[in-house]
Amino acid sequence: MSKNDEIYENNESDEQFFERADEFINLANQLIDSTHQVSHLTTEPGKVSASFMYANARFSAWHAACSYQHVDDFKKDRQVILDYYVEQFKSMLESNLDEYEENFEAYFPKADPEEVKRFV
Repeated sequence: MSKNDEIYENNESDEQFFERADEFINLANQLIDSTHQVSHLTTEPGKVSASFMYANARFSAWHAACSYQHVDDFKKDRQVILDYYVEQFKSMLESNLDEYEENFEAYFPKADPEEVKRFV
């Protein structure tokens, strides 16, 4: 997994890391907005999250496969690849859960319970 090792570890040195992430988040927010121009794609946040995770998994599998010349090597490293991506996702999710715990009241002030919460 030579090329993949720097995905999250080096995000601080990649100035555009968070800007790219924000672009994906902006798209997700659009897909939960009932006024979005492609109305047949708008839906509740849980469905957008599921599509987002699927897209990330699909892209990550492609990215991992790009590091290999032969399918046998790719197959042999399957568990290494799975462990790596699961570990990275878990680390990122834990970090974001920590942030939301620390800032919950600021992110979600008392409001109408029917209002769709947008990602901050």
